[in-house]
Amino acid sequence: MEHTAAAPVRLSLRGQTYVATVAVAATVAFVVDSQLAWVVLLVLTLPLSLLAMWVGFYAALAVGVLAGHGPDTVSWPVGIVWVAVWTTTAWINARMAEKLLRRGWDALRTAPRKEDDDDWSEDWYGDPDDRHRT
Repeated sequence: MEHTAAAPVRLSLRGQTYVATVAVAATVAFVVDSQLAWVVLLVLTLPLSLLAMWVGFYAALAVGVLAGHGPDTVSWPVGIVWVAVWTTTAWINARMAEKLLRRGWDALRTAPRKEDDDDWSEDWYGDPDDRHRT
């Protein structure tokens, strides 16, 4: 079996716009003390918003400790980590949604795939016609 390098996973224009919107919402929620900004951020990142809150809290706390800031201090390293966690969550959501739209609910199954499953390798290696050959 020949191993080829996996092509980078790229989101569609809609997916990229969604990720950018969540990044802006995360920045606004971090900078502005507004309940509306938090609600918008949580709704935008469903279904993974609770996971993002948990990871974002502990990642921001860890970066704050490493930077020497207390939990009540707002600093730019904490802000960068906070926005990065929410942006990553949005990217995962967008990727999941694109797979669902392309392949249906079968895209989320966790059972091992067989080689004879239709288009099983496209999820990992992209469309066979678009792969870069070396």
